[in-house]
Amino acid sequence: MRRSIAWFATSARRSRPAMRNRIGKRAASIAWPILVTALLLLAWEISVRTMGIRSIILPPPSAVFEAMAERHDLLLAHLWPSLYLTMLGFGLSVVGGIIVAVLITYSAIIRKGFYPVIVVSQVIPKISIAPLFIVWFGTGTMSSLLLAFLIAFFPMTINAAMGFESVDEDIHRMARTFMGSSWQIFWKIRMPNALPYIFAGMKISITLAIIGVIVSEFVASQEGIGYLIKLAGGLLDTPLMLAAIAWLSISGLALYAIIAGVESWAVYWQPPSEAVGAGGGG
Repeated sequence: MRRSIAWFATSARRSRPAMRNRIGKRAASIAWPILVTALLLLAWEISVRTMGIRSIILPPPSAVFEAMAERHDLLLAHLWPSLYLTMLGFGLSVVGGIIVAVLITYSAIIRKGFYPVIVVSQVIPKISIAPLFIVWFGTGTMSSLLLAFLIAFFPMTINAAMGFESVDEDIHRMARTFMGSSWQIFWKIRMPNALPYIFAGMKISITLAIIGVIVSEFVASQEGIGYLIKLAGGLLDTPLMLAAIAWLSISGLALYAIIAGVESWAVYWQPPSEAVGAGGGG
C-alpha cells in the first residue's frame, strides 16, 4: 500500500513540470497574438491622429470601438442572419463532404468518374456564380446558403478523402486477416485516421462559408452583415463599416476556435499543429 502511494506521489511530482510547461505554451500562444494586435491598434491610433487623417477615410480604432458599442443592436441584428447561414452551409458541407469522400474511397466508379469533375469544378470562381444563384433562387436565404455550401464543400471532400485513403496498407491487410468487416475497418481504422484531415478541412471550410455568405449578401440581400457593410459604404459611414467587419472577424475567430477546441478533444492522440499539417495538403 505504501509503495503504491509513493509511486503515485512520484508520478504526480514528475507530471507537474510537464503540465506547467503545457499551460505555459498555451498561454504564450494566446498572449502573443493579443500583444501584437494591441500594438498594431496602438500604432493605428497614433498614426491617424498625428497625420490628421479624416474619419471618413480611416477612423481611429477608438472611433470603431465607439461605433461597435453604440450601434451594437444594429450590428447584432445583421450579424445573426449571416452567422446562421454560415453555420448551416458549413454543416451541410461537412456532412456532404464526408459522404462524398466515403463514396470516393469505396467506389472505383465514383473515384474515377466524379472525383476529377469535382476537382476541375474548382477552376470556376465561386463569386461569379453568385449573380446566377440570385436569378435562380431569388434574393432570399437560399442563394446565400447554396453559395456558402458550394464554397465550403470542396476542402471538406478533398481532406476527408485523403484521410480515408491514407490508411497504411499493412494495417488494412491485417484487419482483413483477422476477419474484420468493412464497417469495422471503416469505424475502427479509416475514421480515426481521417479525423485530423477532416478537422483540417473543417477549419478551412468555416472561413470559406463565411466568405460565401458575405459575397452573396453583397450581391443582393436586405439583411446580414454583408448588406450592412455595403450600406455603410454607400453612406460613407466608415466607422460603422469597420465595426461590422470587426464583429464579423470576431465571430469567425470564435467559430474557428470552437472547431479547434473540438479537435483537441476528439483527436487527443495527435497535437493540433500536427493535425493541421496532416490535412493541410488538401
